[in-house]
Amino acid sequence: MFQEDGMPDLSDTDLHLNFEFEENLVLEGFLNRIHAPLIVEEIKSLLPIKGRTALMRTEMQITLGISKGYAKPTNDVKKGDISYMPLGDTLCIYLEDLRTYSKVNILGKITSSETDLALLKDVRRGSMVHIKVRS
Repeated sequence: MFQEDGMPDLSDTDLHLNFEFEENLVLEGFLNRIHAPLIVEEIKSLLPIKGRTALMRTEMQITLGISKGYAKPTNDVKKGDISYMPLGDTLCIYLEDLRTYSKVNILGKITSSETDLALLKDVRRGSMVHIKVRS
């Protein structure tokens, strides 16, 4: 469901997050437990997470270290989707609609503006990101 402003309707099953990158870029997003409850709960138990970034094609990858499998795998993702990719054990944020090489579990969405999302292209490979629960 969506609100009148076009933003997703957030519910109690959502885990609201901030992604804080070294370059003073902060993106807001959420993970929804409905999509993959075990994976989302594992990520929640690790928060706050400090990780390294890698921009691969048009997806920002953040290594997690949770080694989970597939829940509802797909190859089709949309701009702003947040997914977990078991192959590579990474959390991914997509900068455009695409078909992924390996299957992923879509967990949530970036809710920041498309302009802010596009700034991920400027984040240096290997820079730090802090993922925290949004207060």
